[in-house]
Amino acid sequence: KTKALLTTVAATTKEKSETSNLKKGIEQRIIYISRLITAAAVFALAIIKLQKRFWPATVIKQNESRPWRQWSVACTSTKSQCGEKRKCDRVVIDEWADSETIDALISIAQTGMTAAEAFPSQGGPVIMDANSGYVMKPGSLLSNMYQKDSSPFSIPQLELYRQVIRRLKLQIETSLHKPLYFTAPTFIARLSGLNSTWEPSTPHDEYYHPHIDAENTPHYEYSGLLYLSDYGIDFQGGLFHFLNPPSSSRLEDDKEDNNDPLLEIEPRRGRLLLFASTSENRHRVTRVTRGLRYALSFWFTCDKQYEFRDFLDGKSHLRFREEEEQQQQHNGIVEDNSNNDVEKRRKHQQQQE
Repeated sequence: KTKALLTTVAATTKEKSETSNLKKGIEQRIIYISRLITAAAVFALAIIKLQKRFWPATVIKQNESRPWRQWSVACTSTKSQCGEKRKCDRVVIDEWADSETIDALISIAQTGMTAAEAFPSQGGPVIMDANSGYVMKPGSLLSNMYQKDSSPFSIPQLELYRQVIRRLKLQIETSLHKPLYFTAPTFIARLSGLNSTWEPSTPHDEYYHPHIDAENTPHYEYSGLLYLSDYGIDFQGGLFHFLNPPSSSRLEDDKEDNNDPLLEIEPRRGRLLLFASTSENRHRVTRVTRGLRYALSFWFTCDKQYEFRDFLDGKSHLRFREEEEQQQQHNGIVEDNSNNDVEKRRKHQQQQE
C-alpha cells in the first residue's frame, strides 16, 4: 500500500511539473510574439517616418502645366447612388479655361459679393452662388442677392457662367461618370488673407479642417474645383491636400500623422480638379495667409431627386427640381417636395459641419 501510494504521488508530481512547464512555454511564446508585434510596429512607424522624409507627398506645382494627370483610386465607399461602375479617381487638367473666362468669373464673384457687402478687407471665407442667389459671409451670415427680384449681374455674365457650368458637367461625365445631374449648392469661393486680425467665429469660417464632401452634403457624388487664382502670386496658403481615408476613430483622424498630405495641389489659374465626393477622397484646404484665393466649386449627383437646374436668370431659386414642380402644379398635379428646399439643405449642411 505504501509503495502504491508513493507511486501515485510521484505520478501526480510529474504531471504537475509537466503542466507547469507547458504553461511556462506558452507564456514565453506569448511574450515572444508580443515582442515581435511591438518590433514590427516600431519598424513600420520608422519606415513611415523615413518615407515622409525621403519620399514626400506628390506635389502638383503652380508653375508646372500638363494637359492631363490622373490618379487611380479604388472605390471603397458604399454610400453612393452611382452604381458599381463609378470611378473614384482624381483628375487634374491644366489650361482648362482661358484667361478671359477666368477674369470674367472673378468679375462675377466680385460683383455678387460686393452687392452682398462682403468685402475682401474683412478677411475670411465668402461663398457666392450665382444660380440660387445666396451669399454667405464670415460668421455664417446668409443673404440672397435676388430677394428683391433684381440682379447685380448682366445677361452676358449669367450666360457665361451657364456655359462654364455645362462644360464642367460634360468634362466630369467624360472623365469619371455618366450620367450626372447638376446640383446645389455650387458657388465661387473667395478666401481672403488681407485681414491679419480676422479669426473664425463659426464652423463655416473654419474652412481648413479635413473633411469629406459627401458627409457634409450626402447627395454630392462628384466634386470639382476650377482655380481662378495663382498660388504664390495672388495668395499664400490655400493649398489643396488629399489625405488618408478616414479611420474608425475620429481621434485618429485628428492626429497630425493621419493628416499628412498624400497629394498636394498648388492652385493655378485655369487648373481643373475633379474627384469623387465620397470617403476615398478625404481632403482639406490650408488656411490662406496672404492675398485673395478664388475658386469655382461645383458638385454633381447621381440622384435625380437632387437635380438643380442652371437657371441663372437673376431670380431666387430655392428648391430642387423646381422647374418640374412648377410644371406639375401647372398640370394640376400636387406633390409634397418639402424635402427639396435648398435653404433647408444648407442649414442641414451647416449642422453637419
